[in-house]
Amino acid sequence: MIQVQAKSQQGARTIESESAPIAELCNLSKSYSRGRVKALDGVNLSIEEGEIFGLIGPNGSGKTTMIGCLLGLLRPDSGSVLIKGKSPEYFSVHQLIGYMPERPDFEHWMSGRQFLEYHHELAGKDPRTRKADIEEALEFVELDRGARERRLKTYSRGMLQRLNLAQLMLGKARLLLMDEPTLGLDPNGVAVVRRFIARAREEKVTAIINSHQLDEIERLCDRVAFIKHGKIRSIEKLKAEDFCDYILCVRFSANGKSDAEYQAKLPEIAAASNSQFQELKERNARFLVKDGKGAGQLIKDLVMSGILVEEAVPERSRLEQLFLNGGESDVG
Repeated sequence: MIQVQAKSQQGARTIESESAPIAELCNLSKSYSRGRVKALDGVNLSIEEGEIFGLIGPNGSGKTTMIGCLLGLLRPDSGSVLIKGKSPEYFSVHQLIGYMPERPDFEHWMSGRQFLEYHHELAGKDPRTRKADIEEALEFVELDRGARERRLKTYSRGMLQRLNLAQLMLGKARLLLMDEPTLGLDPNGVAVVRRFIARAREEKVTAIINSHQLDEIERLCDRVAFIKHGKIRSIEKLKAEDFCDYILCVRFSANGKSDAEYQAKLPEIAAASNSQFQELKERNARFLVKDGKGAGQLIKDLVMSGILVEEAVPERSRLEQLFLNGGESDVG
């Protein structure tokens, strides 16, 4: 094992860097206005390499402050931040991190291509592959060909976000810190971000995503932390098999049947799949299901019983429910 010395406010300590989480926050606190505003209050968090991790919470909950501490741009009042066992202040740590700010503000006098050429060189990449690397990145993020030679001051917010993604691709960072990556993007731009995260996952790159777009967080992330008043209220797994006790809304085809005919069958079908029938109104039924597997079995049983299912969706997304519950993890 390679041993490195990492400094924290508790003093120097030895970390086995190869076994350390890629990002670790230990009792992290940060305040503003001479301590009157507490942005982070004793946060403990460990994120493993290759994980796609989401940060959600109300405005002012401390999410952006946490990213600032991970970047080494903000100095905590107490506690420590470690990236692969080292302080974010180390230059070697800077080489591991890629950053996508909420509001990109790049060198306005550069063209899009010049900006990427500059950052390719800044990242210390092989100049012989520069042209090909940049072309690949521009094609991946689908930045309009007519915009690539234009100055950045003419770019829209969405175009700057695509350029930022291209920059992250060139840097080949191992830890991506992304602040509202889909905000302001059109549907094509959102699809590009999804492909970018999917590629990061395939390459075992870690991403920490701060966003209010709950549907995107639920789609992209492995785990999510709900933060409120500077504290982590809960950490949730987002794999389908981890979902439990939620309302599934099912819409049926008319198929010449009345609600009364459906009503007679539904409780028995639900019970057979370990679910619970709640109500039926105008061919729209609500069921309490135990988990994703139970929902699948319920839908299968409905179809096998001759009921034509047009649509089946959760009544409310899990993260939306988490928000409404103030971060309590026993949602459903």
